[in-house]
Amino acid sequence: MKAFKLSTLITLGIPYIVFFFAPIAAALAGLGVLIFADVITGCKAAKVRGEEIQSNRMARTVSKIIFYSIAIILSRVMEVVFIDFIPVAQLTAGYIAIVEFKSNIENIGSITGVDIWKHLMTKIEGWSKRI
Repeated sequence: MKAFKLSTLITLGIPYIVFFFAPIAAALAGLGVLIFADVITGCKAAKVRGEEIQSNRMARTVSKIIFYSIAIILSRVMEVVFIDFIPVAQLTAGYIAIVEFKSNIENIGSITGVDIWKHLMTKIEGWSKRI
């Protein structure tokens, strides 16, 4: 006698997987947008600086997508299984998002000549002093 039929396993397993990963779906999608934007802004910034666009740097994009996603998924597992009182997945996704956001802003600065990051940090420091 079989303990589970394959159809039962699939019927129960797929909703569980969707439910488990639903909270990080937006983070993974947002990460994709940030990385895609980084490729676009990075290529344009390299062109403005007169640098050659190299395939090894483009291949790094694929690695970033894969390994950043793995980091967020593993963080979700840690959050659900081991540390349910700390939003580990959101913290991880937030850190990665800030790194990619900063990279985009630096690229845009190279393209436009405006150091947006510096202006943002000045504003944030001003707000933090008022708190």
